Amino acid sequence: KMATASPIDPELYPFKRSEEEWREVLNEEEYEILRLCGTESYNKGEYCQFFPKTGHFMCRGCKFPLYASTSKFKDQGWDGYQDCFYTDDFCHVSVRGSKNHCEIACSNCGSHLGHVFYGERHTSTGERH
Repeated sequence: KMATASPIDPELYPFKRSEEEWREVLNEEEYEILRLCGTESYNKGEYCQFFPKTGHFMCRGCKFPLYASTSKFKDQGWDGYQDCFYTDDFCHVSVRGSKNHCEIACSNCGSHLGHVFYGERHTSTGERH
């Protein structure tokens, strides 16, 4: 699992924890993925085959709500979502990087969530998170 994204600048996000605190609350794999921008193994995630009809998915690091359960769809081995939460004009999922390598992160704590892909025909929005 190699880190494939930008380093996280904690000063850009409202939710704060020290690196020591992050290591205390996340297991080794979660820390690698969320804080060091690693990649979860293909078709391995505990929610990969989980499709609830109600509720929401939240950031594993800070519990910030990210996606409604109804926005999740069956993807190619990783969780796939099409619509993220907004509070007024504040989007709960941030974008880092360029359109060619567009990483997504929790807007509250900066934890790495994966990547967003544009122009695919998997969703009505043309976005796949």
